[in-house]
Amino acid sequence: MSTSAERKLTILDTALALVRNTGFESVSIASLANEVGMSKSGLFAHFNSKEKMHLMILDHAAEKFGADIFGRSLKAKRGLPRLKLIVKNWVNWYKTDGGGTCPFLAAAVEYDSKPGAVKSRIQLHTNKLISSLNYSIDLCVEEDHFRKSIETKKVTFELYSIIIGHLVYLRTMEVKSANKIFQSSFNEFIERYQI
Repeated sequence: MSTSAERKLTILDTALALVRNTGFESVSIASLANEVGMSKSGLFAHFNSKEKMHLMILDHAAEKFGADIFGRSLKAKRGLPRLKLIVKNWVNWYKTDGGGTCPFLAAAVEYDSKPGAVKSRIQLHTNKLISSLNYSIDLCVEEDHFRKSIETKKVTFELYSIIIGHLVYLRTMEVKSANKIFQSSFNEFIERYQI
């Protein structure tokens, strides 16, 4: 990796940490330049606009998320063992990877009523995430871990809702029993669809 590419990666990692702690709208060229110790004009050369910067932060987050959650789960056997590892990786990601909230959830909330390139990119990455989760549930059916009669899109929606609910209970509401509630809900989810 070139020095320029390494520098850009460091900038994007810093930007992602800021987003997770303060949200997208508060991350500007000026605030990020200050955080990484660069001039605004120097940082502007990397991004050209706040919108492009936000798009690149989203892409960076999606790349990290994909590698950390889905990539690391490939070592598990197909089907339920892999799905369990995906969920474990996902929960650990927003509990430990730099703290703060989920950048996709933050972006979805901030841009839900703002049409444009950033909202389109959020939709793209969220659709990819949900498709990957849906595929993982399909594998549970193929491996005879889940019943063949299930509607995988509905089951995917349910699991996604459990995970996002956990994030809200844990980070936003600071419910002390959030992890316990999540684990109980996830166990019941598996029991509901297992053969």
